[in-house]
Order: sequence, then C-alpha cells, then structure tokens
Amino acid sequence: MGGHRKEEERFKTEVRKIKSIWKELTEGWFGYIFYAILGIVLALILNQTLAFALSTDLPIVAVVTSSMQHDDPKVIEMNHYKWLEEKFGYNRSYIDSWPFPNGFSIGDLPIVQGSDEYEVGDIIVYSIPQQSVPIIHRIVRKNPDGSFMTKGDRNPDMLSFEYSVKKEQIHGKVVFIIPKLGYFRVAIAKIFGV
Repeated sequence: MGGHRKEEERFKTEVRKIKSIWKELTEGWFGYIFYAILGIVLALILNQTLAFALSTDLPIVAVVTSSMQHDDPKVIEMNHYKWLEEKFGYNRSYIDSWPFPNGFSIGDLPIVQGSDEYEVGDIIVYSIPQQSVPIIHRIVRKNPDGSFMTKGDRNPDMLSFEYSVKKEQIHGKVVFIIPKLGYFRVAIAKIFGV
C-alpha cells in the first residue's frame, strides 16, 4: 500500500511541475511568443501532412485576385460563357458541368491535390517564372502537345502565359474550397506585396 501511495504522490508532484511550467510558458509576453511559435509549428506540420496526403508540394493556397470570381452576372456571361462558346464552341450545360461552376472569391482557401490527369474544366494551380504567387485558373483546352490552355473565369481573355501550361508547372487541381479562410494570406499579400 505504501509504495502505491508514494507513486501517486510522485505523479501528483510531476503534474504540478508540468502545470507550473505550462503556466510560465503561456502567460504574459512570453506566452504570446510561445503561442505564435506553436501556431507556426502546427501550421507547418499540417501543411506537410496535407502535402504528403494530397501528393502535391502546394496543398493549400489562398485566392488573392478576382480572376475566378462570379460576382457580376453580366461579366461572367461575357467573359466566361460567351467567350468559351465563341472560342471553343462549348455550350452552357457543358460549362456548368465543370468542377466549381461558380468559381470562388478573394479570401477563399482552395485545397489542391496532385494528379497525373487533368481535364478541360479542372481548376489548376500552377507556377510561372515571372511571378512568385501561383496562378489558380481553369483549364479551357488541352493542346495537342499535352500542355493546357487556362483562363480565369472573370478575365476577358487569356493572358500571354496561359496558352501553353506544361504539366511540370502544375502543382495540382482544386478539389475543395474553404470559404474566406484565406483572408490572412490576402492581407499579407496586400501589405508586403507577396
């Protein structure tokens, strides 16, 4: 009986020590720094875990421009539906069958998954040499050489780099959207220009 009681007392003493250390770590200015570092470490762990699970080096991105936003029906009618019909002969029902037919907004947080196959209508995330922020646009055509044409749904036309996006540039395709959770990244982009 006495040995069991000593073990119990030792355990309680250790718990008190841990609580005391935790209290010191989490109070005052040191506590703010501790939680900031803890948040960064947890975010990095989450990012690496998602990168592994989703087979991509860029599993989470933030939407920082309005190029995929469907906020103005007249603009979307002209720049998306009419443009795709005139350029490629796509009809509205085909376009509406694509993933995320209503696009997404600034501040949304797309979840990206790597893939070996990409189709017309998929929204992909890719990099270009002249820009540090990745592009999040829709595939509008597959080229005979295996590269892709892309375009932002809201943009009036394709940009110069969108005529031949190669598979090596692509991080993956958007598989899920978390609305508005990317505003922190948008704020950093606005403040620091990155």
